[in-house]
Amino acid sequence: MSRPPSMRAPPGPTRREVVDGIAAELQAAGVESPRLEAERLVCHVLGVERHELASSLSSSLRPEDAGSLARAVKRRIAGEPLQHIEGSVEFRDLVLQADRRALVPRPETEQLVDEIARWARSRGSPSASTGVRIVRRPGAVREPLVECALDIGVGGGAIALSLVQERIARRVVGIDTSPEALAQAGENRAAVGLGESVELRLARGSPWSALEPGESFDLIVSNPPYIPSGLITRLGVEVREHEPREALDGGADGLDVARIVAAGAPGRLRPGGALFLEIGEDQGTEVRSLLERSGCWTRVEIRRDLCGRQRFVVALK
Repeated sequence: MSRPPSMRAPPGPTRREVVDGIAAELQAAGVESPRLEAERLVCHVLGVERHELASSLSSSLRPEDAGSLARAVKRRIAGEPLQHIEGSVEFRDLVLQADRRALVPRPETEQLVDEIARWARSRGSPSASTGVRIVRRPGAVREPLVECALDIGVGGGAIALSLVQERIARRVVGIDTSPEALAQAGENRAAVGLGESVELRLARGSPWSALEPGESFDLIVSNPPYIPSGLITRLGVEVREHEPREALDGGADGLDVARIVAAGAPGRLRPGGALFLEIGEDQGTEVRSLLERSGCWTRVEIRRDLCGRQRFVVALK
């Protein structure tokens, strides 16, 4: 039996009112993009895309969704990364899992893949040396630009999977010292359907311990931990308390892992290969000097991110 009109429960708040209220809470908590994050939280709980939310803002929020949304907002205000709450992160063309097992990939690391792609195209393209423009048929499958790459500190697999998915490399070996990160990378590999094109290995101690004698690569890339140990406590709560410390802490000056990578890379790169490192914005001069002193490289360059900060070091063999 339906209730008489006078006894029916009043409608809940509209989705617009809910977004407005959450945005105000997030702004008060110091969240950098409160409106955007409020919309994403509502979309996550309701299971809708942002364009669907935009077209249904006058709809009332269902009572059964209110509790889930309140819990999600509470987690975000407590400092948990939005990507952990959503359970995923977009990285270039991929949607990857995001949780405490591995570092959430940053936009700067997407740019690192761009830098690698430009190098790989110039390395193997006849048009780069002859000026001949190559025209491909629509839908033609491009051959990978390099045969094999090594990703040191593979984490959740963002770089390694992108290199294969975008046909920059035919095969990638991804190494990490964290079994948890490798488990996440394996799940991401299965989700994007790349099979054994990305091989994952656990390193015990030095990353080079995971390689076979004589094993070599066309490309070595690493986004190593580069935060100095003394600065970890100054990081924001969402990084400091929710992301793995081993993916952040680079030792006293932040360069412990970078030194290990720089020392071993020349012996593992094939002629014409390259090393790409992501670094802290004040580490470029020191890392370039470290590489140049070895005498193993024909050219070492510092490249900047989209904000103009020193962010990448490229060494060519």
